[in-house]
Amino acid sequence: PGLRPFVLSDVQLTGTRIGSGAYGKVEEVVVPVGAAAKTIYPILQEGDATTAGLPKATQFVRKCQLMSTLRHPNIVQFLGVAFFPGSRLPALVMERLLTSLHDLLAPDPPPPSGAVTPLSLFSMALKCSVLHNVACGLAYLHERSSPVIHRDLSARNVLLDSEIVAKIADLGVARIVPHVRAAATMTKGPGASVYMPPEAFAPSRSNIEKSKYDASIDVFSLGVVTIFAIGEVFPCDPLEHNYFDEKSGVLLGRTELQRRSHYMRNVNEQLRACGQLRGDHPLIRLIQQCLHNLPSKRPGIGEVLRLLDEARAGVRDEGSERNKRELVRALQTQPRNQNLEHVFRDLVTENAHLQSRVQTKDREIARKDEESEREKQALRQELKRKEVDLAETRQQLIQKETEMTRNKAELTRKEAEVTRAEETIRREQQQIQEMRQRETELVQAKDREIALLQQQLGGKQSASYTCQVSGPGLTSATVNQPTHVLVQLTDSSGRPHSLPLNVTAQLALVSKATRTKTRWPNESRVSVATTSPSQYEVSYTPVSRGQNKLHVQINDREINGSAFTVTVYPDPRQLGHPVTVTGLDCPYGIAFKSHQEMIVSECGGHRLSIFDIREQKIRTFGSCGDSPNQMIRPAGIATDDTDNIYVSSNHKLQKFTSRGELIKCIGQEGSKEGEGE
Repeated sequence: PGLRPFVLSDVQLTGTRIGSGAYGKVEEVVVPVGAAAKTIYPILQEGDATTAGLPKATQFVRKCQLMSTLRHPNIVQFLGVAFFPGSRLPALVMERLLTSLHDLLAPDPPPPSGAVTPLSLFSMALKCSVLHNVACGLAYLHERSSPVIHRDLSARNVLLDSEIVAKIADLGVARIVPHVRAAATMTKGPGASVYMPPEAFAPSRSNIEKSKYDASIDVFSLGVVTIFAIGEVFPCDPLEHNYFDEKSGVLLGRTELQRRSHYMRNVNEQLRACGQLRGDHPLIRLIQQCLHNLPSKRPGIGEVLRLLDEARAGVRDEGSERNKRELVRALQTQPRNQNLEHVFRDLVTENAHLQSRVQTKDREIARKDEESEREKQALRQELKRKEVDLAETRQQLIQKETEMTRNKAELTRKEAEVTRAEETIRREQQQIQEMRQRETELVQAKDREIALLQQQLGGKQSASYTCQVSGPGLTSATVNQPTHVLVQLTDSSGRPHSLPLNVTAQLALVSKATRTKTRWPNESRVSVATTSPSQYEVSYTPVSRGQNKLHVQINDREINGSAFTVTVYPDPRQLGHPVTVTGLDCPYGIAFKSHQEMIVSECGGHRLSIFDIREQKIRTFGSCGDSPNQMIRPAGIATDDTDNIYVSSNHKLQKFTSRGELIKCIGQEGSKEGEGE
């Protein structure tokens, strides 16, 4: 169905075979005007990297679509396709031209000696004009928005019309590329080998039929066509790829230009015959640049046109029109060879060259196979060495596992020791509790003795004293910082009081709800010491910031000015805020520092609290947050030999000094290495 727009009706074969090539045969047809039809051989209906995987019919349709878009005076016009009786394959129908450049330069069979041949009328001016026509056709193909690479440019595919205007034919293997210098993977050596550059035959171990090249392949082919057209000798593909340098004794490779040096002598002779031989002749420069081994060093089609224009300008064209008319008349009257044996002879010759190249590539592949086998042997030896290393690594791993087992046993023993130490601490704490209870009983007994003594002395005598209170703790204090108040007693005569009295003191936090009621925290450490009956020192350590009331009593009676208002300021060392009166909110982890202090992690308070051996709180640090020196629900804690504290929280691990100063913070939230969840 895809061929329907291109199918021509009323196409008739005349029975005249025009020629044949490596890809198909060409026959004369009537459309109703004269035309030529090319039938592709079935065995050659194959694609390349640009059409791989497509059905053959789809590939043929794409070729027809490509040729139908080409419109240029130097491109053979594609007319359509036709189906002939006895063949299931479609034939490409194109305009009929006079002859090909190859048949003009190398007629077969050769003309009789001394006869006037069309080649003798093919002047240098006409040669330059024909080459310029070919370059214009290539420029049209290469400079399209989607450049087209011909890939099979040869003298057989350059056809001449009745005005000796050259047109490029046989675009059956042409390919569209993104841009003119884009290297595409395509069939290796698609055209005649004599016209192909070295990259078209680049060896490939994985797929010998594929290679990469760009539009410079057509420029190379044009250089070979120029040698043929100017030198008038078909440049058979030389088989000598290397040569031996007698001076250096080294086998050197030949360049493409060196391989064709024999045919360059024919070019020089033809230019000398025209009186134009010189080293910088534009045709010589054109051939040298087009046959460069590296595609990137070959000229673009614009530079090729410039050199051909320069060559045309330097050629005398006297009588060129007369030569053209005579040449056309000679071509029209030249008898055609009906048996076409020379065509098949060329194919056999070309096939021999191709087989020689294939043998060369086979030798290269065999050499690379040997290199690959050596590499495999080296890899096997390396694998054996790796296996030995792996066995040693496994043995080391077994030793590490044994060591880990011993370490686990040692850890179990250490945990048992810790359990015993905790039991010892528990018993010691119980003893401390009993000692405190005994101390309380002794104090109560002493208070009873003092009260009894006061009753014996009488209320009148005991009331004859005056109190004077002073000291830094009378109006302000700092959380967790000990302070004191001095109470001095004098009698009515102003002398120091001489009788012992029962002086007591308490510190209470003012309620934030009513500002009037007070509550009596049992953790505020308040003590009264005396060195004489006339002087008492009230010492206390506040644990709650804000407004506190200091109550001082003598014989269970408030002294003048009591209760004293004390403003308690936060401890600059304490970064958190106690949640409860006792300062413990959801205790979770516990650790000991030098068996003298106990550290407790508070999940609810987001802080750490430190107690001494008497279970008295020394200080707290930490606050709720995700910044350094802050924590959220601290859990595990530990200490080291230098009394540094380690705490895990906030998806990280923090290290503090024994005073609560941050040393280091490790980790952050996440599931990657160095992160915690």
